[in-house]
Amino acid sequence: MALLTQNSELKPHGIWNFSIPAWYVRLTSGDLFVTCPNAGACAKVCYARNGTYNFKNVKAAHRRNLELFLNSPYAFEEALVTELTAKRFRPTGKPRHLPPGVDMSRLHPYLRRWINTGGKAVRIHDSGDFFSPEYLATWVRIANATRDVLFYAYTKEVLMFKRHGLFPVNFHYLFSTGGLQDGLITERDRHADVFANEAEIEAAGYGSQEASDLLAVLLPTNRIGIPANNIPHFNKKMAGRRFSEL
Repeated sequence: MALLTQNSELKPHGIWNFSIPAWYVRLTSGDLFVTCPNAGACAKVCYARNGTYNFKNVKAAHRRNLELFLNSPYAFEEALVTELTAKRFRPTGKPRHLPPGVDMSRLHPYLRRWINTGGKAVRIHDSGDFFSPEYLATWVRIANATRDVLFYAYTKEVLMFKRHGLFPVNFHYLFSTGGLQDGLITERDRHADVFANEAEIEAAGYGSQEASDLLAVLLPTNRIGIPANNIPHFNKKMAGRRFSEL
């Protein structure tokens, strides 16, 4: 059973994704489980609770991913390491196409090598978040075991990540605004905010990741801007505000 997929926005850029249910889910046991403990105002305009994410088969697959960890963390870790060491996740040997705005000279040597060798990327959670320190530690071990693969994640678990300590060179993260711990994010922290449009991103002095989600990792700035998806009822709730202003 494959745990990694490619959604329509990430696939063109050679990015794989891992998903669990967003915000909360009713497990097969009947228990309610919260997957995004520090979701705040973002929960009301969460893209991962809209559209194809609500398809019955998609919701079932995301719940299976979550329950595999909850029921057997070792089997979860082993399954992902096995999948990530398969041939399709090996570097291609051909340099990756660089999205606009990337300055190779300012990148960490690992990222330069990853680009030049055509490494693969995995976004952890295009839906869901790191709901416990044990779960985060499992992903860190997975990254350590598969160093050719670049892992990255947006997270609202600011305190958990700041307490964790060192991360492997192939594990990158940025804090995502709109959560209950926004007050712990400083200008020294790489972070992302959702804006009404590209013009608002530029006016605020942020760098846009619209051309490729990999820019969340590769742009030479800690201030990453994400243009809001054109979902009318979400746009109405945002009323032109950023996630950090909701």
